[in-house]
Amino acid sequence: MNKKTDLRIIRTKKSIKKAFFDLLKKKNYNKITIQNIAEGAVINRNTFYLHYLDKDDLLDQLSNECLNKLKGSMKSSNNIDTINDLGYDDFYELNKKVFETIQEDFDFYKVILGDESIPYLSIKFTNIIKNHMNEGLDKSVSVKENRDVDNRIIYIEYMAAGLIGVIRFWINNRNKYSIEEVSKIVVNMYSEDILELLKRS
Repeated sequence: MNKKTDLRIIRTKKSIKKAFFDLLKKKNYNKITIQNIAEGAVINRNTFYLHYLDKDDLLDQLSNECLNKLKGSMKSSNNIDTINDLGYDDFYELNKKVFETIQEDFDFYKVILGDESIPYLSIKFTNIIKNHMNEGLDKSVSVKENRDVDNRIIYIEYMAAGLIGVIRFWINNRNKYSIEEVSKIVVNMYSEDILELLKRS
């Protein structure tokens, strides 16, 4: 496959992605057809099927791409893996990276947190955040030595629900709050008391 062909494929997929998200802003996922997507991308149906099996395959590929980027954004650049080592500035930078990643794929997150016809995507998004919190705790020696699993589940549910609520609010009010402002708010919400509970759980 030559470079010209590669660029054509990239452009076609980009057009399909844009058409798909434009449609999701206007109508329920279940009511969108392949013909709708093809018309929006200015391609024929056969071209669509060269790249995707069906509408669900398109959604799965796009969601995996966006959610994998989100996972990557949650990794600290300072090699901080545990809550025990997490300082204010590190926590702020991690939150800022998460919001920056969400902004890069803004249309996707606006859809998955707002379209009730595809609830499994919201669940996948929630699980990524909760699993990341769990992984950070599992790497902490102090947590392994003294862990109350039932309490930890409650703390993580509380923190994840709070973060997702703020993300949803920010998506709907992006013009009022900068990424820097909302990141600081999130860090300040997770007070030292909550972090200490997690460390001891």
